[in-house]
Amino acid sequence: MSLQLQIGPEIITSYKRLAYTPWHALAEFVDNSTQSYANNQKELDKVFLPKKEKLAVDIRYNKSKKLLVITDNAMGMSYNELEHALHIALPPKITFGRSKYGMGLKTAACWLGNVWTITTKRLGETIEHVVVVNVDKIANGKGTLPHIENKDCPVDEHYTSITISELNREFHGRTLGKIKNFLSSMYREDFRKGILDLTWCGGEVTWEDDPDRFLCDK
Repeated sequence: MSLQLQIGPEIITSYKRLAYTPWHALAEFVDNSTQSYANNQKELDKVFLPKKEKLAVDIRYNKSKKLLVITDNAMGMSYNELEHALHIALPPKITFGRSKYGMGLKTAACWLGNVWTITTKRLGETIEHVVVVNVDKIANGKGTLPHIENKDCPVDEHYTSITISELNREFHGRTLGKIKNFLSSMYREDFRKGILDLTWCGGEVTWEDDPDRFLCDK
């Protein structure tokens, strides 16, 4: 079985030139995770609360291996939802809140790197989906994406992991700190409400109210 990335080759190459900053690109993934939680809060809280857990998003950057990995424990995606997520210019079915245009994952991933692998499993289902997007191949007209189904997974597991390789950007010392600071400010309301655990390069991202601190809005 395969998936089709619904996008023209001239469009996907242009995403590499978008006027992103590293923190805004990464925020696109966090937005998707937090929106997934908001859309499925009742179901997820039934799982989280007995374990004293909450929505968790982990972002790891490996400079030597040129890898960026974003993992969450939100609702996860079914096959149809994954197919929908890979369709350019098709807005999400729930069009309020974050990620309302349905562009973030594709544009941010293309800006960050040339190959990205999505691994996801939806709560309540038993199938894990793995799909690989190679930007250069798509730009050359090969829009069919390799898709693997891993069956008989535990029904109570739920996650999405996005691994981006062949990175177009490197993050250096000061930038690593700026990413953490900006993400802290961007998601301050989620931290205040106690609904998000966010980590960046192994360190917890938090927010403390300080009237003298610079606030960064998305």
